[in-house]
Amino acid sequence: MESPDNQHSSKASSAMGRMRSRGVLWSSWLLGAASLAGVVAVALHFSEAQSLLQLSHQVQPGWFALALALQAMTYVVQGQIYRRITRTGHARLSLMKACRLGLLKLFFDQALPTYGVSGAVAVSTAFERLGISRPVVIACFVISILSYMLAYVLAIGWALVILIVDGHASPLLITACTLFTVGSLAVVIGLALLQGHQPTRALNGITRYRWVKHSLDTLNEADAGLTRNPQLLATTTLLDLSIFLLDATTLWALVLSMGADADWSGVYAAFMLASLLRSIGITPGGLGVFEGGAVSALHWAGIALPVALSATLLFRGLSFWAPMLPGILVSRNALREQNQQ
Repeated sequence: MESPDNQHSSKASSAMGRMRSRGVLWSSWLLGAASLAGVVAVALHFSEAQSLLQLSHQVQPGWFALALALQAMTYVVQGQIYRRITRTGHARLSLMKACRLGLLKLFFDQALPTYGVSGAVAVSTAFERLGISRPVVIACFVISILSYMLAYVLAIGWALVILIVDGHASPLLITACTLFTVGSLAVVIGLALLQGHQPTRALNGITRYRWVKHSLDTLNEADAGLTRNPQLLATTTLLDLSIFLLDATTLWALVLSMGADADWSGVYAAFMLASLLRSIGITPGGLGVFEGGAVSALHWAGIALPVALSATLLFRGLSFWAPMLPGILVSRNALREQNQQ
């Protein structure tokens, strides 16, 4: 039994850790806000404010409505990923609950810059409260990470081909995409090899760390029939890939809504480059980083700077800021349900 002094020290250390985590989170948000303000200021410096005002008044409602519909579809597709996994695991999940979980994942992924892991963890916790067995829940977590990374690699590869054909691929860009692809595939292969197996001798040294051992033990709880189902992984990967396509098409529709002419392939490549920067950034949801990358890449694709800035800000309004309030409400309800159990 721990002594009172040790318990007090443990509580103090835990409190200090939470304060430090909150400080890092707030710092990342402030850094993202400063970066976003810098992107807008630079873009305004090289474009006319009057042009931006004119664009805001001539947005074509048909294209904007299409952008809204495309964004709504991303939540439906994300929900279908969860439904597909749980159905294969002989569990039932309604489309409404699945879409709610998709919104929960989006909120945590944007609020916490952890390469999609934070959202997957939050959804896994919510799954358990719905009465779904833990092996299926852990399998859903593993498959979500694997399919997301595989889809990301395919999407980045396609964008790189477009850039090479168009003559916009620099050696630095090719190197960055290659490193990202190798790193993502390494994670995918590592998860696939570790799941359902005991750690090899090479990993025995790091398993003495509690969090590493806990992660490996949790990984081995996953339903191997789901995580090693190639058809299921292929299906979820295609669904994740379709989310990237829906997001890129949303940005394209917003560009067209301002009366500009743009090739879908160029906008898609610009979106994926900005997404790559967002993934390796340290700000929540790539705040500031995504906007800077998207505006620059769209401008390289031949889109006027005022249109590129306006379309990017509108896209982030739909995909990043608009889901924040419902995401907060969903996450608060999820935490309230957890505390009541």
